[in-house]
Amino acid sequence: MTSRAILFVGQTVPGSRTFQRINAFKELGHSVEVIPTNLPGARYEDKPSLSTRIRYRLRMPKDSAEAGQVILDGMRASKYDVLWLERAVEIGPKILQAAKEFNPALKIVWYAEDDMMNIHHRSRQVEAAMPYYDLWVTTKSFNARPEEVPSFGVKNILFVNNSYDATLHQPVAVSDQDRIDFGADISFVGTHAKHRAESLVFLTKQGVSVRVWGNGWAGMKDKVAGLMIENRPVYDDDYIKVISASKINLCFLRKENRDLQTCRSIEIPACGGFMLHERKAEMKKLLIQNQQADYFKTNQELLEQCNKWLAADQEREAVAAEGFGRVSNGSFSHTERLQEILAEAFAPSQDQDAS
Repeated sequence: MTSRAILFVGQTVPGSRTFQRINAFKELGHSVEVIPTNLPGARYEDKPSLSTRIRYRLRMPKDSAEAGQVILDGMRASKYDVLWLERAVEIGPKILQAAKEFNPALKIVWYAEDDMMNIHHRSRQVEAAMPYYDLWVTTKSFNARPEEVPSFGVKNILFVNNSYDATLHQPVAVSDQDRIDFGADISFVGTHAKHRAESLVFLTKQGVSVRVWGNGWAGMKDKVAGLMIENRPVYDDDYIKVISASKINLCFLRKENRDLQTCRSIEIPACGGFMLHERKAEMKKLLIQNQQADYFKTNQELLEQCNKWLAADQEREAVAAEGFGRVSNGSFSHTERLQEILAEAFAPSQDQDAS
């Protein structure tokens, strides 16, 4: 693959998967310069200011880090092959137009794991800039339908499955202390949401205990017997230890994202964990039910599946091993995904073919 000069724009807060893709680009031999869209020291856990919340409701986020100006400065100073914007909702069309004026051959690529038809994810800046992207990459298959993202003027859209960091997401040996610190019969890692909380409370009321990691759960801490709320996120090595030290890893989807799959849909099996996932046809095509993962639809089915797999250690471990094999050998790594995206970005256009 040709080595590319990439100007990468995105969030650089702790726990962001941005770093994983930056490192994957470098692993592939590309040069990468990074422009953060967040201020130094920012964290996911930070409470937004009143002005930030107002701007969010108006769909006009402030470019607090002045990423737009830094992009233009970078374009003046160097010649880049790719301007990669990873959910850079602060960047509008004027910046993209100016970047193209500096280098008409520049490929401008959007990447996000959110449902961009959700108006709360689609800022006014992004909406106005959509026609100026050479390639729009989404992990939401439905966003590629003509009536969705393409209806905003996006000319080239690519759906890709979620991916994992092959240098990070691997099975690890867990110590006795790790099992105390991170282990559980059943665990869930993710932000609080009403339907998730309802499902977990249902399990505990049926005598099934669950350990929960993530933001937004403080209001439920020590409130429900059998529900162990850690009230903090886990990233990187700790995240992998949670997966490896849990008998069952639950994977709930985000309703507001219309999720059919999510990052954890791939990361859990990549770490060798047994995954019990909300049932979606798209996921069942990726990981075979009862062979590489298992699925549930209702709370009652979730309970039955938890009890079934907790009582079947050998079978559960065999399914986890098959899931790991499927993901680790199935072109799901970040490096493979980025190769796919760059190949599409630099593929000859139909206009070029015609000429």
